[in-house]
Amino acid sequence: MRQAFGIGSMVCVALMTAAACTSVLGDFTVSEAGASSAGGSDACATGTADCDGNPDDCEVNLLDDPQNCGACGAVCLDGGTCRATGCSGVTEIARGFPSIEAPNANLLTVYQREVYWTAGEGTDGSVQKVSIAGGAVTTLAVGQNAPYGISVNKHGVFWSNLNDKDVLMVDRDGAREPEVLFNSDFATLGVAADDNAVFWAQRAAGIGTPGDGSLIGQITMPDAEVDERFHEDNNVSPHLIAIDPEHVYWVDRSLRGSVNRTHRATGETRRLAQEQPFPYAIAVDDDHVYWTNSPRGDHASELSAVMRAPKDGSEDAEAVWTATEDDDVAHASPDCIAVDGLDGFVYWTDQGSPRVMRKHKDGTGRARPLYEGGTPRGIALAGGFVYWADEGSGTIRKLPR
Repeated sequence: MRQAFGIGSMVCVALMTAAACTSVLGDFTVSEAGASSAGGSDACATGTADCDGNPDDCEVNLLDDPQNCGACGAVCLDGGTCRATGCSGVTEIARGFPSIEAPNANLLTVYQREVYWTAGEGTDGSVQKVSIAGGAVTTLAVGQNAPYGISVNKHGVFWSNLNDKDVLMVDRDGAREPEVLFNSDFATLGVAADDNAVFWAQRAAGIGTPGDGSLIGQITMPDAEVDERFHEDNNVSPHLIAIDPEHVYWVDRSLRGSVNRTHRATGETRRLAQEQPFPYAIAVDDDHVYWTNSPRGDHASELSAVMRAPKDGSEDAEAVWTATEDDDVAHASPDCIAVDGLDGFVYWTDQGSPRVMRKHKDGTGRARPLYEGGTPRGIALAGGFVYWADEGSGTIRKLPR
């Protein structure tokens, strides 16, 4: 199915959404009208905020309140203290979405000082955003059917709906209803974008099973021209993806899967690694591609690992971390992964431990747990912080690197 819409005049579909007027943060509500980036009223003096909705006062000192550290509702966890530079440890910047009663947070990304994420496993799924400091949460889309991969560029927010098998877009403020850019016959999963194009991964059969119709698709920007035949491969089960200016990198989440590089201009594809047991998530820096191997089901006894290989395919893949390195890890299950050029570490979430981890990119030294507990899933890096989504509580958390 081929669809093309101009960004300025896309055909709207009947999906219910609206920018949030208020956002529940813990036990209180903060109006977004006139809210500053700290989550309080613009009338408040610097370092203070109105977090209880009473316009007659600015009752919170954002510089020393561990329940409102730097922003209304930004909570210092595990007994952490609040200071002018933020929490001394982990900060919970949003929680309980899509709802307090049924929380679920999936994958996330950071763009221009805002965190965007998908939430929910069924038809009550949503797309959310919050300032990197915390504060009022903006709902960008509701009524989404298992929203999954997400990415953002200057044109908008893009995500996949796993159950509805489509790729959608909404503006970054949530002022318009979301628009379907492409509706597939098969499950849509990973999404990656820059200002020139949006790419998605499509799986034609069950999890980890190759099938006729598996592909990496492309949507050019700003015209939103869809090319669902950008790279077809019926022998793989594409899952999560990453991009750089020249290539799309993606994992084949099969029992004996592969890690692949597809040229953005030609569609030519090269296998960078093969015989990988159920690779899941992928990330790239200037020189290498990194991914997680998380065996499942009857093959769960195989070795879980964080891997890397040169982006140019000049050397074989090597393990950065394996579960055998940590004797206290009984059920390691590395999930999402993140790298950038600001430091020499690779970061990942491990739902089996459960922990947020980091280790030197070259595999030297020992892995360091940055946080333990919860059900960490999506992870992203921005500035001096690592951000992650906690699936079970529906929270978004951050920690200084």
